[in-house]
Amino acid sequence: MDFEKLKSFRNINNNFAKLLGIELTELSDGYAKATMKVTKEFLNPIGSLHGGCLYTIADIVGGAAASSYGIHVTTIDGNFHYLRAGINTKELSATATEIKKGKKISVYSISVKDQDNVELAVGIFSFMSLGKAIEI
Repeated sequence: MDFEKLKSFRNINNNFAKLLGIELTELSDGYAKATMKVTKEFLNPIGSLHGGCLYTIADIVGGAAASSYGIHVTTIDGNFHYLRAGINTKELSATATEIKKGKKISVYSISVKDQDNVELAVGIFSFMSLGKAIEI
C-alpha cells in the first residue's frame, strides 16, 4: 500500500474533514494520526471546545486507520469518553491504533490530545469493511 497516496486521497476527498481543518498526517497498517487547529467557531457557550469536534476527529482518524488496508469502511460504533474540558485548546491531535482486524469488522483505540499532550478523550470505534477497494 502506498500510504502517502492514500493519505493524500483521504485528505483531498473527505469534505467534512476539510471543512473542519482536520488533516491526516500519518498513516500505516492499522494506524493513523490526524491534527486539527481550533478556532473560536469550534467553542461552545462556556468557551471550551465543543465535544462534537473531539468525536469527529476521533471518528475520522479511526476511519483512516481502518481504511489503511486499501478498502473503504464505514463506522458502525463509537464508544467515546470525554476526560477533560477542552479549555484553551489551540490544536488537537488524534491517534488510532488497531485492536482487532477482522474480515468484515475492525476495532480501533482512539486517543485525542491537546497541544500540550493532555488527553481530552478516548474511545473504541468499530468499522465495517464495504468490500470495495480504494482507487488511488
